[in-house]
Amino acid sequence: MSSAPAPTTDWPLHVAVRMQASYRQNDPALDALYCKAKAQQWDVDDYDWSHELDHDNPLRLPDPTLIIYGSMLWDRLDADRRVEARRHFQAWTLSQILHGEQGALLCATKLAQGEHELSGRLCAAAQAFDEARHVEACARIVNDKIGIAYPLSKSLHALLRDTVCSSELDITNLGMQILVEGIALSLFQTIVGYSRDEFVKSLLTRIQQDEARHFAVGSITLTRLYTSELSGAELRMREEFVCESIVVLYEHLCADDIWEPLGHSRKECASLVRNSPVADALRRSLFRRLVPAIRNIGLAGPRVEKVLESLNLLNYMHWPLAPESA
Repeated sequence: MSSAPAPTTDWPLHVAVRMQASYRQNDPALDALYCKAKAQQWDVDDYDWSHELDHDNPLRLPDPTLIIYGSMLWDRLDADRRVEARRHFQAWTLSQILHGEQGALLCATKLAQGEHELSGRLCAAAQAFDEARHVEACARIVNDKIGIAYPLSKSLHALLRDTVCSSELDITNLGMQILVEGIALSLFQTIVGYSRDEFVKSLLTRIQQDEARHFAVGSITLTRLYTSELSGAELRMREEFVCESIVVLYEHLCADDIWEPLGHSRKECASLVRNSPVADALRRSLFRRLVPAIRNIGLAGPRVEKVLESLNLLNYMHWPLAPESA
């Protein structure tokens, strides 16, 4: 990919900055997560960045984690073209994670300004520093270690824009802490679980630990709001946002942007991925944390269930929520 700088985008935050009148922390659940955030701080420079990633397989992941694995396209590729496919797919994945981390940084600073209670504000402020660290770490891997960077996908761009720019603070919370973080957690878990590179595994485990805490903060905050404080009409609007976002994330995970740089037809590869049982299983597995979380916060109404069923994701509705997300 070209190393030319990508154009910047200006998004309005739409947040009323709130000056607190009370400085009491009266939320034991959120206060515990804030204390955990302080105790779990770490420095990107704690890691040995002289470590060299494998050129042919930077994350040292098995080939069945590739969405074209087992397809006729994969079978036609020689050894060198398979190396290109691994490098570009892993670079695209980490580039999207990097863009998501920047989006999370923007959302955390917005939440820190607008949260009504001090405990939620402190958690958001702690998250902002976590996300800054994640941006630094992921940028080093993408830019310095792999050397291939992809722009924000159109699908993820739209979701991040709607999440960051919403005039409703809980939509910002929902879009980032539950929807985007839910997919990111599953991605991190997959990479950590399958990678044979100890540097990658250790670094992403630390990031995953932070993200699980953010996910938990969002789950606690939104469960309270959606189960007791919003009207039926307000909940229906949030459910509609969830429906649209699930479809957007499912499409995003098709990784349509990598095919033309690899010399393949974008249209043909997009069709191949969308009709591949292997690719479908890989994409569906990344919703294993998100769907139970949607259920737990109270947004799993009939419309959401219909969308999940259409994407063959409804079985996750009965899965327990991961312990660190509960």
